[in-house]
Amino acid sequence: PKPLRDEDLPGVSVIIPAYNEEESIKMTVGSILNLDYPKEKLEIIVVDDCSTDKTADIIKREFSKKGVRLLRNRKNGGKAFSLNRGIKASKFDIIGCVDADSLVDSKALKIMIEDFEDTEVGSVTPALKVYKPRGLLQKIQNAEYLLNIFLRKTQGALDAIHVTPGVFSLYRKDILNEIGGFDTGNIAEDMEVALNIHHKGYKITNRIDAITYTLCPKKFRELYKQRLRWYRGALHNMYKYLSLIHISE
Repeated sequence: PKPLRDEDLPGVSVIIPAYNEEESIKMTVGSILNLDYPKEKLEIIVVDDCSTDKTADIIKREFSKKGVRLLRNRKNGGKAFSLNRGIKASKFDIIGCVDADSLVDSKALKIMIEDFEDTEVGSVTPALKVYKPRGLLQKIQNAEYLLNIFLRKTQGALDAIHVTPGVFSLYRKDILNEIGGFDTGNIAEDMEVALNIHHKGYKITNRIDAITYTLCPKKFRELYKQRLRWYRGALHNMYKYLSLIHISE
């Protein structure tokens, strides 16, 4: 796709669900504010899911005067609930979803938005790296993430991307509304929404040149809990979307 001129770029609403993210939320929101994108076409909504730390205070103190909107849930509803609330409150037709422990390269949005020139594309995913890996465990994860960059590109060529990661995936809002948003009862909502998009007949692409970063687990126990949730979610969603599996004879 050819780069779009600023006047031709669509508006983008970026939703950041957050729960007790005081250590990273400033970095995440700062990276979105630093995107190379027309400011009048960029909306940032942080949805605080009843944090018990200073997450909401940081947003109000550091970013309210910079146009960042803060929504506060009345009760803890989980990540998918927060995303759906942000989508409902958004004003633009393209939705970006960003985990509150993530960092987005300033050029990523303009690169990814090009793929929506294809009207069959429902979502666009970035290249995901580990942010400043330290220690053996994080460096192993970093190697895994680097490998996954090329695997995801291959999946994109086959129209087989099965996860739209929370680290800055983009969606058409009308398609999210068509599929009912993110599944609040699913422990791997980023996989469920991707499979649902495919189920409705839309494509998911990947831009290997759009770089994003995530903070990865530092301790084995944290990593174990993360991967257990991923694998349980994968099994659940594989069963839910068995109709998408085609076996050639």
